[in-house]
Amino acid sequence: MPDMTINLGQIRVFEAVTRTGSFAQAAERLGVTPPAVSLQIRQLEEAYGVRLFERLRKRVRLTSVGEELAPYAQRIVALAGDAERALEATRSFAGGRLRIVASATAAAYYLPPLLTRVRQRYPDIRVHLDVANSQRVRERIATLEGDVGVLGVETAHPDLVFERLAEDPLVVVVAPGHPWGRRRRVALAELASQPLILREPGSASRQLVERRLHRVGARADPSMEIASNEVIKRAVEMGNGVSLMSAAIVRREVDAGQLRALTVSDDRLVRTIHLVYHRERQDSPMIHAIRQVARSLRREGRRAPREARRVRSG
Repeated sequence: MPDMTINLGQIRVFEAVTRTGSFAQAAERLGVTPPAVSLQIRQLEEAYGVRLFERLRKRVRLTSVGEELAPYAQRIVALAGDAERALEATRSFAGGRLRIVASATAAAYYLPPLLTRVRQRYPDIRVHLDVANSQRVRERIATLEGDVGVLGVETAHPDLVFERLAEDPLVVVVAPGHPWGRRRRVALAELASQPLILREPGSASRQLVERRLHRVGARADPSMEIASNEVIKRAVEMGNGVSLMSAAIVRREVDAGQLRALTVSDDRLVRTIHLVYHRERQDSPMIHAIRQVARSLRREGRRAPREARRVRSG
């Protein structure tokens, strides 16, 4: 009977091709020649009597069998990397490539203090950051396409662990000329009478707003859905409606008098910014190092960046 033990080297090559979409780019990533990549893939296919890729000129596309193998390959490669780091220098972590996936608000306002401290403690670390909405962040960490995620909503997932990083207060944002422009507070239910501008479904702020409006018997029926905080701010400033946004995001515009920020009088709209990682990787030296840095920041009382605390109401 032939030996069906899976070959880790071939899995590494397969994972590199799926990630880059090209034999040539995978070869460059792995530091080998394209023929060597082709040979490893062919041997893997022949060993199991399957076809993993459809060759399309210079690009390749996964077959249905390849799509089934891909998530396993991602997990195997990530866990193998963790094992290698665990064996180095008696589990000490000095550096390496850290893949972070963060929501837009977290990346702009809550991730920088963490990254600064990480770079101070581990100057040899190389950071790769991707920005996506909270739903996509969870998906990327669950499939091991990222090492850690930073996002503003905790959703139960059997493979993910969430740890609190900071608090992110939300405020009602209006234009200076809006009828509410001279107010400091507004009841949550009053938002139902206004054209509401919200982020796209799947974003953490959208989920929080929908839950809280439902609680007071109101419905989140936005007049605009915009997948950009900057565009939402401009839309509000031009009088197209009102929005609920992170206080950190609008601090500069409020200070400049371009927008007004109102607190919600009958509810405490605060998101928790979470650090998220895969449950199978919680013993990884890299993940352990990032968690320790995050915890040290919390112990120092840095619950939110200065930008979030300095927002003043209109």
